[in-house]
Amino acid sequence: MIDTAAIRRPVPPKVVILHPHAGAATDPLRAHPPHLPGVVVTGCDRAPGLALAMRDTAIGIWWRDPPPVVALLDQAPETALPDGRLTVEADSAMIAAAAQKLVGTGHLEPPTAQALIADITRVLTRFAAMSRAHHLAIRLEVVSGPACRRFHQDHVRARLLCSYRGPGTELAPATVDRDAGPAALCLGAGHVAVLRGHRHPLGAGRVLHRSPQGVTGKRLLLAADADPDCSC
Repeated sequence: MIDTAAIRRPVPPKVVILHPHAGAATDPLRAHPPHLPGVVVTGCDRAPGLALAMRDTAIGIWWRDPPPVVALLDQAPETALPDGRLTVEADSAMIAAAAQKLVGTGHLEPPTAQALIADITRVLTRFAAMSRAHHLAIRLEVVSGPACRRFHQDHVRARLLCSYRGPGTELAPATVDRDAGPAALCLGAGHVAVLRGHRHPLGAGRVLHRSPQGVTGKRLLLAADADPDCSC
């Protein structure tokens, strides 16, 4: 259960906190995700900050409508998808330059490439601000099949995940069978998840994640770690 008393200021407008045994989520959510304790879901981009600040919240999900680039990428040939990784300073100019360089590793049509650069820059700039990162380790990678079959937690301070093509991350409570248990919540393309890891001062929490299972085509995944070399 999310301890709302741990929030130092009022919950921002348009933020929905899901509590155990609560009814279906209402607006501003476009969809009605099943409830999972330890997860905060918002219809705006405040989820990362809540996930990183609230003691009993391990993962924040920006449950947004898919940006237009998702449909464009669905139409792109798999051979045109970008694939690369960079570690950069977490300021807006460096993030924008990194997004342009990473997208440039592919062969996307200019409108698709520009739309992807713009959305990556927006998502990562927000993540950098909310995580107060000095550096970001960024991966924009083509994934074939489930990269992680087992539910797990990461040895990072904070990690952002967003699938731009194909299904997104699967989540489950810590009590799940890590090798064969079912997912309790599955993200779609365009949804942005921020996960606390074991290096976060508040710990990784009680929610596990894995790559989506049963995927046949190639996915395009954005992942970013806040201060990857930080030992705190």
